[in-house]
Amino acid sequence: MMAEHGEPCSVSEANFCMNGGTCFKIPSVTTPTCVCSANYEGSRCEQFQLFSVSKSTEETGMIAAVVLISFLIIIVLCAVIYYIYKIKRSARSQPKPEEYLTVNSRA
Repeated sequence: MMAEHGEPCSVSEANFCMNGGTCFKIPSVTTPTCVCSANYEGSRCEQFQLFSVSKSTEETGMIAAVVLISFLIIIVLCAVIYYIYKIKRSARSQPKPEEYLTVNSRA
């Protein structure tokens, strides 16, 4: 870690790092350097990083896009199935042409 390359900060600089980060003074750098605790990053450990399963933002975006497209496809399929069912149901409830034609033959 940084302890091999620098000395711990003085008491006056101990609060330089935020969120539990460890402060070190590196001789070639004028400002203190921080080693951040888990889930934090930034020059002073000021940025909280949410837990993510994916390694990159491209992978996260791809997963979100696939889920969204899958959801839209399911909605479209449900709408198509509903309208097909509705058309078939209305076709069954209408009387057949043979029922309209009744021929009365007078003998």
